[in-house]
Amino acid sequence: HFAELFNAANPKSEQDKALVAGYWFQFVQGQDSFKSQQLQAELKHLGHEISNITTALSGNIGTKPARALQLAKSGASKQARKTYKLTLEGKSVVDSMIAGEA
Repeated sequence: HFAELFNAANPKSEQDKALVAGYWFQFVQGQDSFKSQQLQAELKHLGHEISNITTALSGNIGTKPARALQLAKSGASKQARKTYKLTLEGKSVVDSMIAGEA
């Protein structure tokens, strides 16, 4: 269950919470990619809603090496639905959180 993964990883920042939620969809559920609204919905169910999911994911995209990638954007507005994917670096960071190394 997502709650168990979230508890094991114990993310502190919104950026890390978004990373853990992306990990759940991509590596546990087996999805090729995920939408930001999916992450926000799962986090909200646990009481860990992120103030701005796009900003949290952008923070992961901006790291060197990048922890996530934006694959697509549907719609022209700033609030357009975006599709993301974690990189191997992003997976490694969450694996380290779960192992208690972060």
